[in-house]
Amino acid sequence: MWNTFAATLDQLHAQYEKIRAVQKRKRGILVALDMEGLEKLAAEEDFLARAVETLERTRLAQLVRIAQTTPGVTAETNMEELALLAPTEEAHCAVRDASLRLSGIVKETKELSEANALLMEGLLRAVNQQLGRIGGTVVDPVYGSGGGEQVRHLKKNLDYKA
Repeated sequence: MWNTFAATLDQLHAQYEKIRAVQKRKRGILVALDMEGLEKLAAEEDFLARAVETLERTRLAQLVRIAQTTPGVTAETNMEELALLAPTEEAHCAVRDASLRLSGIVKETKELSEANALLMEGLLRAVNQQLGRIGGTVVDPVYGSGGGEQVRHLKKNLDYKA
C-alpha cells in the first residue's frame, strides 16, 4: 500500500513535469502571439489537467486506506509526518523522497503558470487599448483607493471636404 502510494506520487511528478514543459512552451507562444499554437497548447493542457485530477483522486483514495490502517494519520497529517509513520524504512524513504520531488515541481509549475498569466494579462490590455483606439475610445487608469478605469470617447472630425 505504501509503495503504491509512493508510485502514485511519482506518477503525479511525471505529469507535472509535462505541465511544466507546456508552461515553458506557452511563454514562447504568448510572446510570439501565435494564437493557433496557443489553441493547440490549451488542448494539451486540458488533457494533462484531467490526468492530474485522476491521479489526485487515486492519491486521496490511497490516503484514506493508509489512514484506516495506520494509527496517528488524520486529515491534518502532512506528508513529512505521514512518511514518518510508514511501517518500514524503505517505505519511509520512498514516500518522503517522492513527496519532496512532487512539492518542488508543483511550486515551479505554479510559478511558471503565474508568470504566463501575468504575461497574458498584459497582452490583453495591449489588445484592448489598440481596439479602443480603433473604435475611438481611450481607457485611462484611475489611481486612488478605488482604482479602476476611466473611458473617454474621442470625437472624430470626419468632415472632410473633397
